[in-house]
Amino acid sequence: MIVILFNCITLGMYQPCVDEECQGNRCKMLQLFDDLIFGFFAIEMGIKMTAMGVYGKGRYLADSWNRLDMFIVVAGFLEYGLNDNLNLTAIRTIRVLRPLRAINRIPSMRILVMLLLDTLPMLGNVLLLCFFVFFIFGIVGVQLWEGILRQRCMLRAIPGVSYPQ
Repeated sequence: MIVILFNCITLGMYQPCVDEECQGNRCKMLQLFDDLIFGFFAIEMGIKMTAMGVYGKGRYLADSWNRLDMFIVVAGFLEYGLNDNLNLTAIRTIRVLRPLRAINRIPSMRILVMLLLDTLPMLGNVLLLCFFVFFIFGIVGVQLWEGILRQRCMLRAIPGVSYPQ
């Protein structure tokens, strides 16, 4: 958990527009910390895969949170392994998903996230109902007040008063 919190802090301190070439001390330090954090997560994944096994029931890849962890680590390997001439912005943005690893570490947060994911279809129905209600009231408003407010928000010249141009 400490490494995940430290990762959140370093991600928040990163300023891509200030030092694009990463020549400053701040950027180099953040890059070093990012490399260490990536190494920690990669070693952790390797130890878990060795201890639990890779495929099958009750194994490492049986849990969807572990698959997310593996996706993040593999994306990190791609970032380090690919040529520097390529634009790696899309792969680097996957680093933002690293704090999601905290969800797997805190059981109550994991239950809360699973409940939220289970209620998403019902929330979609609520949004659809809201759309229809707003749409119907919009049509009613247009039908009831059509043209009544047309040209009501304009200044009329008062004789004898000069207005700035």
